[in-house]
Amino acid sequence: MNYPLRLLLIDDNPDDRSLALRELRREWPNVEVVQVYDPAAFDAAIALDPFDLVITDYQLQWTNGITLLKRIKERWEDCPVVMFTGSGSEEIAVQAMKLGLDDYVLKSPKHFARLSSAARLALKLARQKRAAREAEIKYANLFEAVPIGIYRMTPAGKFLDVNPALVAMLGYPDRKSLLDVNAAELHRDKAEFQRWREDMERHGSVPTFETQLRRYDGASSWIENLGKAVRDAKTRAICYEGSIEDISARKHAEKEREDLIAQLRESLAKVKTLSGLLPICASCKKIRDDNGYWNQIEIYIQQHSEAEFTHSFCPECVQTLYPEIFGKPGSKFK
Repeated sequence: MNYPLRLLLIDDNPDDRSLALRELRREWPNVEVVQVYDPAAFDAAIALDPFDLVITDYQLQWTNGITLLKRIKERWEDCPVVMFTGSGSEEIAVQAMKLGLDDYVLKSPKHFARLSSAARLALKLARQKRAAREAEIKYANLFEAVPIGIYRMTPAGKFLDVNPALVAMLGYPDRKSLLDVNAAELHRDKAEFQRWREDMERHGSVPTFETQLRRYDGASSWIENLGKAVRDAKTRAICYEGSIEDISARKHAEKEREDLIAQLRESLAKVKTLSGLLPICASCKKIRDDNGYWNQIEIYIQQHSEAEFTHSFCPECVQTLYPEIFGKPGSKFK
């Protein structure tokens, strides 16, 4: 702690307050203390900002430590409290612990030295609790706001929790309606879910698993599931948690690409090309095929390519074959 310890000390015996402060100042020389010895002082103190630590007696002239503990925890839930008292019993200590008391130290010479260690441990536990709650809040915010689906489920497929993104991804009206569905029922192929479970049990995690899930409206969505097996912090039971991303658009694009490639391959298989040396008659221009037969050039080309022929006359042939129409007005052959 790099700032002065703010202490609320509650005891109506000034000698006992001095005794407690003597012990605590050995650990925290610069401790800032507010001393409470009557109801008015307590009411004034409880209205202040939270203290780092509260040390209170149990038996006071106007009340008892249990009543004070309840008020302190109502006002400052996270504030650590240590009871330093010469009265009380084991039953009182147990009751106080249930209400949030961090420790119980007796006012006796052999226990005085334990007050500082009890205070130090109470402060440490309080910091750990605050850090854990802050981490839980951050996790909860992330769980609710992250744009990909997140889940926790039992190995049997019962959902323990799902986030809003997964509910929306699968088209369910609300979280409860999706929690009521077993994960196996969402899979188009239940054998896929069983295979995923076996991989989880064998390896402890499955970094990438693609499958089809059934949406609320009956349609299918391609998803990528990244899961791992963990032990639940409360029940200690193994559960699965992970993220689900909708990859339907990617799968659709991949299918279109595969179809296009197949079409191109099919088209290429049909294409015939002419290559190499072609034996051609120097007079009639026929071409000899692989079987030794002579074919008209247009027939040969049609058989070996996708080309088709239409027939007409070039101007030179028209002039030779039909001189009577060549060059006449209106003729396209000139």
